Amino acid sequence: MNITINRDSVCAGDDVFDHRQTFELPENATAKELLRQLERSRYFPQISGNNVVWVLTNKTHPFCIFSYFTKHRKPGQSLKDICLSALDDGSGQFYLKYYYSPAKWKERIIQEYGDDTYSRWRDGWGDEMEYCNLLTRGK
Repeated sequence: MNITINRDSVCAGDDVFDHRQTFELPENATAKELLRQLERSRYFPQISGNNVVWVLTNKTHPFCIFSYFTKHRKPGQSLKDICLSALDDGSGQFYLKYYYSPAKWKERIIQEYGDDTYSRWRDGWGDEMEYCNLLTRGK
């Protein structure tokens, strides 16, 4: 299975580069395996302070497939061991959105759910938001 990843640019100088990269993975590859491949290939750019969040999306999952916190090189609570073929919209195209801080990612989660705190916790975002709080405090 070929997966093509593209990502947001992180600064003006980064805009001049094409960030698309194709990875060849087994047909039954999981989201966790894709994350490991992205780490091994050093796909995530180095950013001053290194306390940013990358969120993998595609057309059928525009909010989040998984999040990745670069400070501790740790996936967020959203990462499930799901087969990528089940997440693919048929194009093999995925996109990494850049959030310059865990606080910004937390704001996006809140925006997605509005005032529906129950659904946010039911869907597992409470732990992710707590992790964002922890990283924002710098602990």
